Amino acid sequence: MLDRLFWISGIFLELLLLARGVRTRLVAKYPVFYIYVFFVLFQSIARFWVYHWYPLRYMESYWYTEFFGVIVGSGVLFEIYIKGLAPYPGTARLARNLLALVFVVAVGKALAASMRGPMWWPARTTAELERNLRAVQAFAILGLVILLLAYSIPLGRNLRGIVMGYTLFIATSLANLAALASPGHEFQHVWSYSQQLFYLLVLCIWTVSLWNISSHSALPTGAETSPPYKVSEQQTRERWKRIRLYFGKHHKDR
Repeated sequence: MLDRLFWISGIFLELLLLARGVRTRLVAKYPVFYIYVFFVLFQSIARFWVYHWYPLRYMESYWYTEFFGVIVGSGVLFEIYIKGLAPYPGTARLARNLLALVFVVAVGKALAASMRGPMWWPARTTAELERNLRAVQAFAILGLVILLLAYSIPLGRNLRGIVMGYTLFIATSLANLAALASPGHEFQHVWSYSQQLFYLLVLCIWTVSLWNISSHSALPTGAETSPPYKVSEQQTRERWKRIRLYFGKHHKDR
């Protein structure tokens, strides 16, 4: 009974979050985030249906939907970086490219590991993929916080809520993966309820922070054209050009 209550509450909050996003037009401002919420809503309804009508297929459907959920959810982090580092396009581009490389390596590592066994099994592949990507996401959000503090970039209420909720979601996902790996079945059972409560808290954070569009800009006036950053970016580009020319000339001389 408690499982059903958590399930239905989550579906209701996801529907409410999407409805408010459409009404406030925040879906146009954060499209990847709302695509992810829509996918999670579809995922929740599909799992609920399978659980009640085809219980023997539930675990299989869970890992298949979880596999795609991890991939789609990774896009939210890219959007957070793009929006949060908007006044510093050079830094945002570098961070985005680095994240893409790390994500590709993590996915490739999980898929390669699955091929070493006698047959492909989604539970093993998805668990390893999720563990790798959640760890990458945790370090990425930590890096984003450091960059925001270093450049004194304020976040608007909408983006701040997305970051807070997603950070809590990643933290609880990592804890859940650790619980699944632990031998104690009682601890796993207790944690499953705790994780559902934390997920409802994440949805509440998102719903409250995205109830209305933020009335003030997340970026200080003139931040996008800040002279110190523009000068620093131009100097960095010039240094890279000189380095490439030097090594290119050195290679030709050899």
